[in-house]
Amino acid sequence: MALRYEIMILLSGLSIPASLDELAARLSEDPNVSVLLLERGMARDTWVSRVPLNSSNVLSEDTGSTLLYSEPMTHLENRQALLCRGEILGGGSRINSMVYTRGSVGDYNAWAAMGHPNWSYEKVLPMFVKAENALAWPESKYRGNSGETCVSFQACAGDLGYPPIADNNSPDALCDGLATHEYTVNEQRQRVSTKDAYLPKDLVMNRRNLTICTGAIVSCIHISENLSKNRADKVEFCLAESRSNRLFTVRVRKEVIVSSGTLGSPQVLLLSGLGPRQHLEDHGIKVIRDLPGVGSNLNDHVAIPVAWEIPVNESLTQIANSPLLGLVEFIKYLFGRTGMFSIPFLIISLFVRGTSLDDQTADLITKETTTSSHTNESQQARQSPDFLPDIEIMPLATSAMDDIEEHKARFAKVGIFSLLTSLQRPKSRGTVRLRSADPRDTPKIDMGFMSDPADFILARKAVRLAMKLGAAMKAQGFPILRSLTAPDPDAKDVEEQIDELIRHRARSAFHYSSSCRIASEDDPTGPGVVDDQLRVHGVPNLRVCDASVFPQVVSSHLQAPVVMVAEKCANMIKNERARPSKLLL
Repeated sequence: MALRYEIMILLSGLSIPASLDELAARLSEDPNVSVLLLERGMARDTWVSRVPLNSSNVLSEDTGSTLLYSEPMTHLENRQALLCRGEILGGGSRINSMVYTRGSVGDYNAWAAMGHPNWSYEKVLPMFVKAENALAWPESKYRGNSGETCVSFQACAGDLGYPPIADNNSPDALCDGLATHEYTVNEQRQRVSTKDAYLPKDLVMNRRNLTICTGAIVSCIHISENLSKNRADKVEFCLAESRSNRLFTVRVRKEVIVSSGTLGSPQVLLLSGLGPRQHLEDHGIKVIRDLPGVGSNLNDHVAIPVAWEIPVNESLTQIANSPLLGLVEFIKYLFGRTGMFSIPFLIISLFVRGTSLDDQTADLITKETTTSSHTNESQQARQSPDFLPDIEIMPLATSAMDDIEEHKARFAKVGIFSLLTSLQRPKSRGTVRLRSADPRDTPKIDMGFMSDPADFILARKAVRLAMKLGAAMKAQGFPILRSLTAPDPDAKDVEEQIDELIRHRARSAFHYSSSCRIASEDDPTGPGVVDDQLRVHGVPNLRVCDASVFPQVVSSHLQAPVVMVAEKCANMIKNERARPSKLLL
């Protein structure tokens, strides 16, 4: 006999970052609501998993990260992009770089301009404020304080005309400038994942209406007709660690929420008969509703690593090369919460609009001024959907290349400094499709990188800017020994070198979004999957809640925006529960 949960079931899988923990916590606040959370990974709740440096290594399976590869990239030498997923309770928030950036005001006003007024900056700001506990900022209507959640580079960026951004989560933040990031850490310099923030052990043990089942893979959501409407009424799942064909079934009385991440949520919907008709039929899956948008419009920040060799003692490689130094640094962290283990990989980023740069030299030609940042004109400009950075340059004291075998063979013991140069508003789109009807199979992921020629043009400009920064750092005395991937700015064939770098090194920034986007089914910019209330078209009691619903990718890192989406989703469901006549029974 199948178990029955009165209100909703939450599903998880390829989540980066995770929002299901937040949903489970918020929705189970009502003791009358029984909530089941299904998680593909295990809890792995260890002390080491909260150490910033250790837990941010996505290449290590010990962190809960699972690696997979995209389909061959047609426009990038048919290479396969390295991808990762957080296969652990807490999802990507357990393995990411802990960067907490909301994105620009224009990101959300752009969503509103696309026909989604309830997702404007004004409407989502309360969700950001509700979620955060900002330790480093005074009380402000823009910041929350009760929620759950490299000097050389800086000098050179300043010399090139880029001012510091005091608070890059402020609505008044400059668009072109150098931002010092905020992180999801506590006062003890420990990582705070969504699991730690929203589902601490004491809370989980005391909420009898909340059930968490780890090691589960969703096989499909069963959808039946109820009063001439499709309705999700039960979920089938199997065990992740077993090849047994045994299925478990759970019945749902009210809602099912899919929160499996941009790469996983489309797979769950496709396995359930929701997606492009021909694709479902090709895999022998009964078509419940023909939704061409499921798995389409995949968006990601494509990144190009511009790298140089530096002395080992200037790079994180020194810890790997010297067990004694690693021990010393670990002791510093253990007893003083200081040293290398207390510091995330990414500390600062340079954000810039492509239109602010000269097409040939990458010189800053349009400069914002901090003195005008609070005028009515400048504030209105910052609220514009067009006022967005489309380049981010991230300085890293480690390799940013994604060829693991090459790294082991050539760079394992080499000191490396990288400027990971990312396109924040790419026009190229990819897809997520089924490899088979077996839920254990990873989906076929076509990133679509550089399929739009406009991205290649912007990438060239971004690489030139990274080269200019590297040259300025070397001129100021930063110990660059030789180029590893950086083109030679003095070479006659420098333009060919830049193009070769892009084709040979462009990779994912692990910021996947928009594969189940908020939009109408016939949206001319790309068919949608969910409405503004995150309900799947044609199945009113089935929602999607993760980065896959973004109408388009935001121009920042995704952790904070996904937390906002989860807060907003929980808020919408609670409001609907307060209006019983509106519920689908």
